[in-house]
Amino acid sequence: MSNVLYVVTHGEMGGVHRFLESVFLNHSENVRPVILSFREGAWLDELRRRGLPVYCIDHARIRQPIKNFRAVRSIIEREKIDIVHSSYAWCHSMVMPAARWSGCRAIWFHHGPMSESRWQGLQPLVPADLVLANSRFMMNRMSKTFHLAKKMGVVHYGIDANAFAPNSSRRAQFRRDWGLDESTIAIGIVGFIDTWKGQEVFLKAAKLLEARRSKIRMFIIGGPRDGLAQSRCVAFERELRRYTADNQLEDFVHFTGHLDVNSGPLDGLDIFVHASTEPEPFGMSILEAMANGKAIVASAEGGPLELIEHDQEGLLIEPRNPQVLARAVGQLLDDPCMRARLGRSAMETARSRFSPAAAVQCLENWYRELPASKK
Repeated sequence: MSNVLYVVTHGEMGGVHRFLESVFLNHSENVRPVILSFREGAWLDELRRRGLPVYCIDHARIRQPIKNFRAVRSIIEREKIDIVHSSYAWCHSMVMPAARWSGCRAIWFHHGPMSESRWQGLQPLVPADLVLANSRFMMNRMSKTFHLAKKMGVVHYGIDANAFAPNSSRRAQFRRDWGLDESTIAIGIVGFIDTWKGQEVFLKAAKLLEARRSKIRMFIIGGPRDGLAQSRCVAFERELRRYTADNQLEDFVHFTGHLDVNSGPLDGLDIFVHASTEPEPFGMSILEAMANGKAIVASAEGGPLELIEHDQEGLLIEPRNPQVLARAVGQLLDDPCMRARLGRSAMETARSRFSPAAAVQCLENWYRELPASKK
C-alpha cells in the first residue's frame, strides 16, 4: 500500500477540492490518502469528520523554507509517506525539499489556468517525477513551457453523478427563493467571479436578450475568488454590477453570491452557460451541469472540447462573442425538445465517461509507473 500526501493551497471547497474528495473516497485499498493544506477551512473539517488524516501548516510562506521543511518532513515521517502529490506548482515548491530529503516520489498536478508563455516562473522548474494535467489541452500547453519533470500525463476529473442528479425539491426551493414560476426559463453562469470567467460576456448577451425578459431570468451564480486574486475579483464584480445597473437589467439579471450545491443553483436552472474568455483548463462546473441534466452552451476551446460534442451534450460556440452566445441561448429558448435532448445526453456522458472510479484508476496507474521510493 502507498501512503500519498495530497497537498492543497487552502481548506475551502472548490473545483479542485471536489475532484480530490472524489479521489479520497474512491481509492482502492492500495492507496491511503493523507491531506495537507496551508490554510484552514470548512472542507478540511468535513474531511476530518470523515476520519481522514488532515494536517494544516497555517499561512506558511515560501520565504520560510527551513520552517516549512521541518513541518513537512515531520508529517512525511509520521505518516510514512511514499508519494507527495501537490496541487499546483506552488504547493510542489513548498513541499519538494522535504519530499526529496525523505526519499518520496513527487508529483504536481497543474489544474490551470496558464498562459501561452513558455516562461511560467521559477516554480515549474522545481524537479518532479511526474506532472499531471486535467485535460489534453492543459498537457499540450504545459509541454511547451519550461518545466522539470521526468514524465507528463493526463487525468480527467471524475464526478459522483448521483450527487448532482436532478432534484425536484431543490429546484422548487431555488425557484421559490427567486420568485420563478415553471413558465420562466432560468439561465445561469456558475463559478467564481473572475476577470477570465466570462461574466461580462454573459451580461452583454443578457442585454441582447432583453426583448425576452418577460419570459426569462438570468443568474450570475458565485462570488469573487479569495486569496491573492480577491481584490481584482471584487473590483471586477463592482464593474459587472455597474453595467447591470447602467443598462437597467437589474429586474432580470441577478447576482446570487456563493451558493452551495445543496441549495439548488443547478437544479433551478434550465440553461447552463459557460463563457470563459480564456481556455478553460477542464471545466468542473460544466461536468456538474452535465450530471444535473442541463442544456449547456459552452465556449469551444480548452477543456470543454473534451467534455462536449457539439449538438450532443451541448452547444459549443465561438468564445468571447456575446452575439453568438445570445443566439445559442435563443435557439434553446425556442426549442424545449432540444433542451431536453441535450440534457439527457449530457447526463449519460457524465455517468459513463467521467466517474470517480475512472479518474481514480487512471491516477493509480500513474502512481504505479513512478520509480521506486528511495526510502
